[in-house]
Amino acid sequence: MQTSGADIAGIPLRLTQSVHLFGQLPSTFNDAPSDEAEWQTWLQAAGAVEAAHRSTIAWLRSRMPSYPQLPAPQLTPGTALTTTEYTYRLVWQPGERAAGLQRQDVPPVGRLLQATPAQACTLAESARALAAAFQTSEEWQQLEATRAQLDEEALIALRQARGRLKERLAPEAIDAHEPKLALARHNYRCTVLAEELETLTGPAQHFADAFHRADMLIETAASDVFGQLAIYGLPIQLGKVTNIDLEPGTPRRAHFTPENDLWLETGELVQIDDPLVDDTCLLTGMTINFGFGQEPSRMTAQILPGTRSLWKPSPSG
Repeated sequence: MQTSGADIAGIPLRLTQSVHLFGQLPSTFNDAPSDEAEWQTWLQAAGAVEAAHRSTIAWLRSRMPSYPQLPAPQLTPGTALTTTEYTYRLVWQPGERAAGLQRQDVPPVGRLLQATPAQACTLAESARALAAAFQTSEEWQQLEATRAQLDEEALIALRQARGRLKERLAPEAIDAHEPKLALARHNYRCTVLAEELETLTGPAQHFADAFHRADMLIETAASDVFGQLAIYGLPIQLGKVTNIDLEPGTPRRAHFTPENDLWLETGELVQIDDPLVDDTCLLTGMTINFGFGQEPSRMTAQILPGTRSLWKPSPSG
């Protein structure tokens, strides 16, 4: 499934949807599990972990400024953040904002994980510490500031954008664009949302941008990075790399060429031995070339600021 494009290695705590989707597709490879009973047992365990993870993410989101009153166009039904179909994004689940999570002191995950009282206490303390860190982050503070600056004109603009999105992303509209292919439907949702966000100006635009950054901080830190650390362990030490190109903007991204041909997966955490990129990086893309005379392999990674001293990397193998 990984080589088929499911990228399950990059999202280890939320892979069951991809596993289910790709399991329904015909394959030319003999990738059926050797022991069906063992495979189903593993899937059930993975599903329980994912359910607890998504509940924790929902609880963390409930700590966002002005939650649940978030007039963000990104939360319109049918977007990549709210769809019940295939999506790369970590979705806001149906009914999540109406569940009263903001009134709960800890995420409701102990029973899902069959945690002992001591384990449940540790889970609660960790969740509260992470929520506190998010609340002091620049991204969340910007969200709070831009939400306070929304005047009546900006609220109307956001409401109109959500109305247009609701029409353009209605099930029949998406079916008319692409009736079957999951990735094409996902890309259409993203394109339509981007077009509507481009129409916003002033405080409405600032709020939508701030919401995106605040939400992506949760997805990156609490799901992508945490998932890698929890499942695979410490970042991989790549050693020397060459031809480093740094993209401007936030988040910062680096493009580089490893000295040796390494078989890595998108989503993995890496550290490189170069002062230009002093922090741990999250691999987001790569081009692997084989054969004599081919262009060298290139990797793209998101730089995670302030993380250089957090983890001691393991050597690449």
